[in-house]
Amino acid sequence: MSYLARIAVQGPGETAAAARSHVYGLLARAFDFPTPSLASASLGDDLASAAAHLPFELPALGELGAAGARGRDYPALEHDYLRLFEVGAGTPFCPLYEGSHRAGRMKIMEELVRFYEHFGLQAGAGDRPDHLCTELEFMHYLAFKQAAGGGTSAELTLAQADFLGRRLCRWLPRLRDRAAAAAEPSLFYGALLDFAGEFCRRDLEWLKECRENPDLQIRPLPD
Repeated sequence: MSYLARIAVQGPGETAAAARSHVYGLLARAFDFPTPSLASASLGDDLASAAAHLPFELPALGELGAAGARGRDYPALEHDYLRLFEVGAGTPFCPLYEGSHRAGRMKIMEELVRFYEHFGLQAGAGDRPDHLCTELEFMHYLAFKQAAGGGTSAELTLAQADFLGRRLCRWLPRLRDRAAAAAEPSLFYGALLDFAGEFCRRDLEWLKECRENPDLQIRPLPD
């Protein structure tokens, strides 16, 4: 069943929100600990499947696409993930936590918890609210909620723009630069961080436009 089929899509507002939700969900899974399926071409194919339904152009896939997948293998992905994001001398070289890349982690955590709770969500036991996967899953949830509710909620548009502007769009570039500074950068995770950062930037610009002109969300999507 496709991501669009899971929502009773009736208009362009729902379609765009569903496609955006789909991409955020894929990114959240891609930044989780890798599985053998991540080494296949399916991630690039799945991301590309959203392109026709997005209200803006999908960023270039690069190494995430089929060409990059031909030289990708699971043990290498696992090795790259561990050495970049999970192990190191004292701390990982490139932690996947917002508070590791910005000052005031406790304040960041408190703000995130309040944001999640406002929409009836709580982090699971052992989960940290500032983990990249958690923040991407939250955007996936908000966009899905918007699609399921008709696609034009001003409150959800504002919430998504606020969350991207305060959170993901502020620290993803720092995370990307840190990963690129590794002695042995990862082609796959470098491309994934480039894609994620650019997707969030384009989405924020779209949401800002929708706040200024709500009619954008009910117009037919471009061919």
